[in-house]
Amino acid sequence: MRPALPGIGPATAKTVSAKTVSAKAVSAKAGGARAGDATAAEAKAAGAAAGGGADDEVPRWAAQALEQLLHVTCWLDPGEDGERLTATVRFTGQRTDVTGKPGPGDTFTQEETYQGIVPGSGPVAVTAEVRGVNPGTWSVTARPVSRPVAGQSRPAAAPEPAAAGRVPWPRRVTVQAGPNTTVHTASTLRSKVPGVIRYAYACLVVLGVLTGLAIEGVLLAAGHYPVLRPELLSVAAVAAGVIGGKAWYAAVSGGKWDGWCIQGFVGGAAVVVAVAAVVGPGVPKGAFLAAATPALLIGMGIGRHACFWAGCCTGRPMGSQWGIWSSDRRLGCRRMPVQLYEAWTALVVGAASLGAILALGLPRSGAVGVIALAAYTLVRQGILSFRDEPRHWRYGRAVTASLAAAALIAGVVALVVA
Repeated sequence: MRPALPGIGPATAKTVSAKTVSAKAVSAKAGGARAGDATAAEAKAAGAAAGGGADDEVPRWAAQALEQLLHVTCWLDPGEDGERLTATVRFTGQRTDVTGKPGPGDTFTQEETYQGIVPGSGPVAVTAEVRGVNPGTWSVTARPVSRPVAGQSRPAAAPEPAAAGRVPWPRRVTVQAGPNTTVHTASTLRSKVPGVIRYAYACLVVLGVLTGLAIEGVLLAAGHYPVLRPELLSVAAVAAGVIGGKAWYAAVSGGKWDGWCIQGFVGGAAVVVAVAAVVGPGVPKGAFLAAATPALLIGMGIGRHACFWAGCCTGRPMGSQWGIWSSDRRLGCRRMPVQLYEAWTALVVGAASLGAILALGLPRSGAVGVIALAAYTLVRQGILSFRDEPRHWRYGRAVTASLAAAALIAGVVALVVA
């Protein structure tokens, strides 16, 4: 077994080996045809998930979620000065719990290239996702390698491994360093990537939704309005927001369905709120809009923190002390904390709108809802410029900002006139 390069962090999780599933299938076959058929189906699904193969009876998304894979991390030190770096890391691994000669899927070699590493943003964690391997325990080696760079006569020097310790404050991620690394296959939801908390997204989003519904219910009850029907409409708005967030993300990412877009959530929820205002939510329309707006914004402010912990919607890598160490699930380093900026913007605007509504009363605060949503959208367009992602539509932010500014002015006028 070759020793691993210092700085490789392990993935996690226990796995059920393919041999165990096969043994169950043989035993069940001997015991009866019905049990054998059921266990054979289980073995077939588990084999497809573990090996990454396609199965006609298993949806593609389910097979990907259940597939056993490796997440392996190598820690690098980009230094404190100089230009942006591009690092190539070669990951090699061998399954240690093999009996006999290693077969297909028992070894791997994979190279990954990581661009945009900023000196002063370290220590940097570069993570590789290895698919198509057999479930089990693995010994893995990671080695930065030199690669030619266009316009340079010599290959770029590979970054040095990072020393053991902790990443910059306030994160408490530990830089792993040691002569050997043993990693275990795991499903995506159970694997570990430095700086990423897998279940934070669902927990914080649910907390945000429940908090928003509670705020709306309290405002309506305090104004002596019915609560049940508006709350049900708000639940429908949340569902529409989920659909809108997924559709918006697919539209701006070229057809990908593995993420969400908060602007799509706002748009989808706004459609239901607008329809409810026209049809009649059971309370005065202005009162419903006023109660729903701070609930939506404060709920989003809570849920938006999930993106920071889950490693999505990340900001640009930076060497400034104002950056916060976080990961996009592939490159962990000090970054512009744009997810937190968006969350705090939603919380501040939501709290301000709540204060205005309490001062004016629900019946007179319908325009406050328009102003708050427009203000949040307008500020968010500026924050988006610090995202670490390509712009899919050149004029998208300008158009959205213009519409938000127009809505803001219209809301102010309506509030003054009223």
